[in-house]
Amino acid sequence: MRNESSRTKSQHNTKQRALIRDILRNSKGHLDTDEIYQQARSISPGISLSTVYRNLKMFRKQGFVEQYQFGNRNFYETSRTRHYHLICLGCGRIFEFDCPAKEDIKARIHKEAGFTVSEADVRITGYCPDCQKRSSVNNNKGTKRQIRKGGR
Repeated sequence: MRNESSRTKSQHNTKQRALIRDILRNSKGHLDTDEIYQQARSISPGISLSTVYRNLKMFRKQGFVEQYQFGNRNFYETSRTRHYHLICLGCGRIFEFDCPAKEDIKARIHKEAGFTVSEADVRITGYCPDCQKRSSVNNNKGTKRQIRKGGR
């Protein structure tokens, strides 16, 4: 009897694990835990938040997903080629970009400081084009929010 119960529980967890894996694979962006949980619940209402956390932890250990902390939230995406992030301070969207200058920066740091860089994470914050347009429209209507373009 105990084996049957364990097997059912194991099969259930395997289905839930596959569901979470599929959500991450099919994502077109960075998902936080709550977004993963809500998507999973819409398909499997009995899934728990702790199951999502437990599987994300396991996926990170396996190297299947990367975890990024932006502000006070953790976001997840499947591991693939190294890329970097632009984070909009207006709407919170996250954009990916490549940073070919990263290797030059690592070499310069080694040359100037004698420090061997093993990993570099590039994260740039600012305002996306949509938020800049909205701010421009809002500024023209007399609101106080301003976004500075350029330096200073």
